[in-house]
Amino acid sequence: MFREYTGRITICIAGLALYALGNFFGVLAGSAGTNGWNTLALGLSNITGMTFGTGVFCVSIVILIIDFLGKGKLGFGTFMNVFLIPWMSDIMIEGFKFIPDPPNLIIGVIYTLFGQMIIAFATVVYMRPGLGAGPRDTLMVITGRLFPRVPVGAVKFALEILALIAGIIMGAAFGIGTVLVIALQSGFFQFACYVCRFEPRDIKNEDLLDTWKRITGYREN
Repeated sequence: MFREYTGRITICIAGLALYALGNFFGVLAGSAGTNGWNTLALGLSNITGMTFGTGVFCVSIVILIIDFLGKGKLGFGTFMNVFLIPWMSDIMIEGFKFIPDPPNLIIGVIYTLFGQMIIAFATVVYMRPGLGAGPRDTLMVITGRLFPRVPVGAVKFALEILALIAGIIMGAAFGIGTVLVIALQSGFFQFACYVCRFEPRDIKNEDLLDTWKRITGYREN
């Protein structure tokens, strides 16, 4: 059992590190813009002076609280997502300064789209171990329950747009890269699933209690 969870946690952490790398390229894109949630974190950074990673963390904590109040399924991977992605993102932003800023808008858009493609594959990697969905995906599920007649894709799109608008209001960059990411990110994720032969609907995510029971061998009488 210990070996199983060591392997699953390692895969999850690798996926989160890859996700942070995607965030890095989104931030590096500058005026070309990035995805909605990163725009919100950049907006917080703009008005408070906090780092991008701290902005991501603050957004994630608020969403995690909403997930908890909405009785979302929170697993070990959910909490790793909240704490590791912000930290790793800031490390990469500081550590990869040798990568040049985009010299023009076209290169900026390429950075943005490349970062989003990395995020798509990263999402597949960290979802595969079944240790819990990310806080934003959990929020999407909770919101979807409130509007059962609305397709889940539309719910995800609406949440992204709200995050984007809030970020723009706080002064974050908005550009053609943002528009392209919002339009293409679902396709990127489907492509990543196809390449990795991954079907997210087949994953049975464990919450914290499920994981605890498996590790301890707990049996209900």
